[in-house]
Amino acid sequence: MVAESHGPFGCAMLAPGERSPTRSRSARDDGFRERLADWLLFMVPLFIAEQRNASPEEIDRARAYALEQIASHGDDLQFGGKHQGSSRTALAKGFAILARAEGGVTALGVHACTAPHPHCPQRSDAPDLTKAMK
Repeated sequence: MVAESHGPFGCAMLAPGERSPTRSRSARDDGFRERLADWLLFMVPLFIAEQRNASPEEIDRARAYALEQIASHGDDLQFGGKHQGSSRTALAKGFAILARAEGGVTALGVHACTAPHPHCPQRSDAPDLTKAMK
C-alpha cells in the first residue's frame, strides 16, 4: 500500500497569515522575508522531487551538508556574500528534507510537506490558525 502524498513536488505554500499588513516589521525585514519566502516556494518543490527516491543514507548526507553550510554561512544567506547562493540552496534542500517529516515544516513564512496531515494549510477542512495568531 502506498501512502497518500501531495505528488512528486509535495506541497509548498505561504504559511497562513504571513503577508498580513497587520504584522509590524521593518521595511528591510519585510523585503528580505518576502523574497526569501518566494524563492523557497520556487525551489523547495524542486528539491522535494529531486529527493523523492533518495535512500536514507543520501538524505542523511544531504542533511549534514545543509546543516554545515547554513551554520557556517548563515550570515551570507541573509546579508549576501561569497556563499549566498550555496547557503540559500542548502536552506531549500533542508526544507525539502524536513518536508518529509510527519506534519512537514513551517518556518520563515513557508509551509512545506510531502503528505497530507491534519493541520496542513492546503486542506480545505484545516482550522484557520491565523485567528489564533491575533
